[in-house]
Amino acid sequence: MSDVNPHYLDHVVKLSETSDIEASEDIVSGTGMKLLAKGTKIDARARERLLEFRLTKPLENMMRVVGGTDPAAFHPMAEQLLGRHALLRGICASVPGFDPIAILKAMALSDNVQSLLSVYAGQANSKLEHAVGVAMITSALGGSVHANPADTAALVVAALTHDVGELYIDPAFLSKGVKLTAQQWKHVATHPIVGSHVLGALPGAGPRIASVVMAHHERLDGFGYPQGTLGTGLSMAGQMLAVAEMLMGLMESGSHHAQRAAVAMRLVPGEFHRRFIDRVMQGARVGGDEADPDPRTLDIGALETRVSGMAATITHVRKHHLELELQMSRFSAPLRALIAHAFTRWDRIGIAFSSTGLDLVADERLHAVLSAMGASELNEVSLVLRELEWRMSELERALQIRSELFSPVDAQRVNDLIQEARQPMLLASMAAAAA
Repeated sequence: MSDVNPHYLDHVVKLSETSDIEASEDIVSGTGMKLLAKGTKIDARARERLLEFRLTKPLENMMRVVGGTDPAAFHPMAEQLLGRHALLRGICASVPGFDPIAILKAMALSDNVQSLLSVYAGQANSKLEHAVGVAMITSALGGSVHANPADTAALVVAALTHDVGELYIDPAFLSKGVKLTAQQWKHVATHPIVGSHVLGALPGAGPRIASVVMAHHERLDGFGYPQGTLGTGLSMAGQMLAVAEMLMGLMESGSHHAQRAAVAMRLVPGEFHRRFIDRVMQGARVGGDEADPDPRTLDIGALETRVSGMAATITHVRKHHLELELQMSRFSAPLRALIAHAFTRWDRIGIAFSSTGLDLVADERLHAVLSAMGASELNEVSLVLRELEWRMSELERALQIRSELFSPVDAQRVNDLIQEARQPMLLASMAAAAA
């Protein structure tokens, strides 16, 4: 039996305003009542009826978008993306004999997968572009490890559908610029699980593709989500999709994509397999990058605040780690493991920050040191800080989510740890605002 997700159904109803959507077979309730006959239109009039009953099968398996997302549309979109993103061109060109356009042209998708992609693409034009870009990078990484055609085809389907789980989440949580609470982020973080569940039962997808989709936000070192998969638990296919998702997101925001990709891939050791890091670094070199920013556009004061906040946070966290070591024996085993995991991550962030050389610069000299740097050096520092700040935010969210499995006392200890780590950055920002 299957309940119809109201958020997914709302996306279907919205799409029905511009596309014909119909039942691909009789839609029957768990009690045997025929709710919609085969060929019946699925639109706003059917919404309440479908929500009222549990169905014998998932709705996604029993509906069809007439003239849905056609694989023939993928390769023109891929050509546009290649023309737009030098990093994407570099990654694809770095694999001898690899032709992403030919792979996309050869794709065959089931009606169910095409229909699900149609609903996903119906949210915004950028959604399908993102999926196609991720598919291109994933298949290029597959080509770099000599994946066979069947494996490559499965990778591409997983890449195209990796974010369909977002269709089942309250859209308010997915809006750009919205600052989410830990509870709200928890909903967003479930989208790989939801997508995997849907695809596992969907004709034309199945368990193999579902398992790859589950992993598209995981990391080798266990700091990804939703499962925190570690080491050999993360398949090569899952790693390829995770790298591709990260890189496509990077290309869709900001500039200096090749430089940012190089920084992101090498900054914190252990996140990705060395083979994929080397491939991306090679692609970044082949693709080239934009010119350095105009020094007049760089805000030295803002950068100084960020450097001071990062340095103070790392110093404070290391001190707090030593203090907590004296108390660890009194903590439960799960809490000890989580705290150790967190401090390992913070240590790696600290080592990465040291690569800038700014951790050894006294506060009173920091402005002068930054002012003496060229535009290229300042841009590198800004990129490093951006990546480290993002990873600190990711770690904070992961700690908040995982602490929910603990007792109230242990959960409060995790929250105290988060607040301790936040404090120096907040103080640095307040001091800058007061100056």
